[in-house]
Amino acid sequence: MEVLDDGTLKLVAEKIKFNSGKKSITLDIDTLKQPMTKVLTCLYSLGYDEIVFESKKPLNPKEVEEVSEFSRQLVGAELTESSETRVKLECLLDIEKIGLESLLRRILNIVSKKIDNIIAFLSNQEIKEVYANQEDLRKIYLMLLRRTVGDRLYGESDLTKNSFVIVNASLLLNTDSMLDKLMDYLKRTPLPGNVSESVKLILGSMNDLLDEIVMSILFPSIKRISNGNTIISQIKNIMNDSMKNSPEILLIYISQILSLMENALSNSSCTIFLEDLPWIERNLTG
Repeated sequence: MEVLDDGTLKLVAEKIKFNSGKKSITLDIDTLKQPMTKVLTCLYSLGYDEIVFESKKPLNPKEVEEVSEFSRQLVGAELTESSETRVKLECLLDIEKIGLESLLRRILNIVSKKIDNIIAFLSNQEIKEVYANQEDLRKIYLMLLRRTVGDRLYGESDLTKNSFVIVNASLLLNTDSMLDKLMDYLKRTPLPGNVSESVKLILGSMNDLLDEIVMSILFPSIKRISNGNTIISQIKNIMNDSMKNSPEILLIYISQILSLMENALSNSSCTIFLEDLPWIERNLTG
């Protein structure tokens, strides 16, 4: 049901309504002077449902094949038309049915399981198979971009919050990459027992911190932000007290991971002030 300018109510079939809101773009490759794959990520993230590339001269078959391969990295995207001078991709992903909370929780679970596997490795325990890798994480990240950037139905407060969500998702991707480097280092370099125990303690605390980062940006909470800051202080104390003589590269990896998480928590804390102010009084006086 839609309300027209004169106040009239209009019933619109769901399919017709969806097609009328389709966001399309046609690009002249000759003018753009960039490979098609270089701009696909941007257009996908911006919420385009139909992306058409055209050229006055025959397209390079190899580049068309690259577009087809690249589209598999974009959830819901499909190459639906390919001719000598024209390529069209359609995104069948219904953005309104993607839950922001669900996407963030999936990122949280992937990074959290990676931390659990590092702890298991240091404990000489069996490492559980991880079905999600960097490529899978990037797919979720691009879905998150499309959900937060491409949707045109947000208010000002939501747009501000989404900007923090995007930055934090990027920080978590970098965190995941640093965890891979840490794992590779640990596989090559056995640690003394006391250092290994300290690293496991730190990683366990980082998992708790990760939960506070994600949940506090979804559901702004002074308590969660306070808990997160306490965890950061505890990790720094462990590093100062128990890891002074640890290998420098190990300290660098842990410090960089902690720095990424600390920045993410700082971003999450900003969302508190997007809420109505009376809740502050309730928290201070309750």
